[in-house]
Amino acid sequence: MSDVIVIGGGMAGLTAARELGERGFSVKVVEGRQRIGGRVHSIRDFCDDPVEGGAEFVHGAGAATWPDVKAAGLTTHSCPLIKGMMLNFGGGTRWLPWIVAHPGVWPTLTILRKISKFRPPDVSARQFITQQGYKGRAQIMAEMALAAHLPGTVDEIGLQGLIEDGVLNLETGMNFRVDDGYDRLPAFIGRHVDVDLEFDVDSVEWGPDGVAVESKDGQSVSARAAISTLPVGVLKSGKVKFSPDLPLSKQSALQKLEMGPVVKLLLLFQERFWPRWAGNIACGTGPVTLYWPTSYKSGRETPVLIAYATGPRAAQLSRLSEEEATGVVLSDLKRLFPKADPARLCTDARRIDWSTDPFSCGGYTYIKRGGAGARTLLGANDTPPLFWAGSATAWAPIAATVEAAFSSGLRAAQEVSEFL
Repeated sequence: MSDVIVIGGGMAGLTAARELGERGFSVKVVEGRQRIGGRVHSIRDFCDDPVEGGAEFVHGAGAATWPDVKAAGLTTHSCPLIKGMMLNFGGGTRWLPWIVAHPGVWPTLTILRKISKFRPPDVSARQFITQQGYKGRAQIMAEMALAAHLPGTVDEIGLQGLIEDGVLNLETGMNFRVDDGYDRLPAFIGRHVDVDLEFDVDSVEWGPDGVAVESKDGQSVSARAAISTLPVGVLKSGKVKFSPDLPLSKQSALQKLEMGPVVKLLLLFQERFWPRWAGNIACGTGPVTLYWPTSYKSGRETPVLIAYATGPRAAQLSRLSEEEATGVVLSDLKRLFPKADPARLCTDARRIDWSTDPFSCGGYTYIKRGGAGARTLLGANDTPPLFWAGSATAWAPIAATVEAAFSSGLRAAQEVSEFL
């Protein structure tokens, strides 16, 4: 019997396991996939350079993961996305300052200040937009500010939860890409961790005598304590059975959180047809939330665009076949860049659909209207010897990020250490 079982070999699980191992505890990590890293997933067989199928950025110069990034010898490059942002509201695709210069957008120039002054009771993002009287271009801009980074609709997203999660920091802060692929970071953190891959968890029994975890093919491991890093989508799906059932506090937290759909289409072209200075192309309308040129600020020339879709847009692309989804996205790029011929220039495409991934059942979480405080409830250490980590259990500085997962792993390791 080990001291600790960690369920999930993503960033949270590997961080917790390493921390506990360094404190002298015996730790076993069980992971359903054939790889570690979870939703940090660098694709290395698509083109000459690694392309991120999952998490894209290190968020901010002060991110808690920087010491490990540097210790691993990883190099990064900055991506000042606001500076290099193009926008499309349905007409021409233009540089952000040109879009903001339109009088129809001016009412939203103070939206961040208005959000910072918001006080309960909670409202949905749509209710906030209606209360502020945003219409036309201002409404589109407000919807992008509130929902572009979250995999939910403006009717589902709660404004108080959005503030609590620090989501707007994503729009104003500096981001960094790892040059040789983000997956190098979990590989470094987990290099000495004992991981059983392809351990697809079926049930978790927990009680005073410890925790026993069984896989769908009959494997079983037990320990004095366990940390669950199972994503909210998996927890809500019922794919993993808990005995006894989770308490009302956890069930309440799960009801207030949603694991929304996220789809990425990786597109390789013969040549670049977008401006070299474009860091991202955000879309107020259309089937894609935004496009990322992976060569931006990297010094590389590989002409790859990542089409990134969240919420209803992702759900629609998920319902199509991969070939159909690729056709839709290439047609959208023709709309954005009418002088180009994206379909002719495209040499390869690949869809990464996190909503159909059985080990995540979604891209990442957001807090529904009236759900503020849900992450605290989900991460609370109120079910010993079973403890909780994962990006859905942390909110500072930005929820549902790699840094949030990393920080949650450190927190859970401390709680388990004190318990044992």
